[in-house]
Amino acid sequence: MKNKELLNTLYNDVKALGLASDQFEFSIMCGRSPAWFSTIKARNLPLTTDAALTLSFNIKTKAAVILDLSAKSDAMRLSNLLIEQAQQQIREKLARNSGCSIS
Repeated sequence: MKNKELLNTLYNDVKALGLASDQFEFSIMCGRSPAWFSTIKARNLPLTTDAALTLSFNIKTKAAVILDLSAKSDAMRLSNLLIEQAQQQIREKLARNSGCSIS
């Protein structure tokens, strides 16, 4: 999936769950400034590991008060997907840096 598609899918999923009503709230859930989401979309920047983990945490926190079990299950699945994505980013970064020497 391309970066912009991934970002839009994440945003639409969070919005569909009722956890954010607009891009500003989504940005805040990612631990960023209100204009952050529109900026990374416009510049085609990836979701950082930190933003993915912060969003995952906030989804889990908000999902704890969702009464609808189906929505809660969807929220937890999305949160876990974000954690997996962050872990993959970390593995890739470690692999890139494994050949570097520290002086």
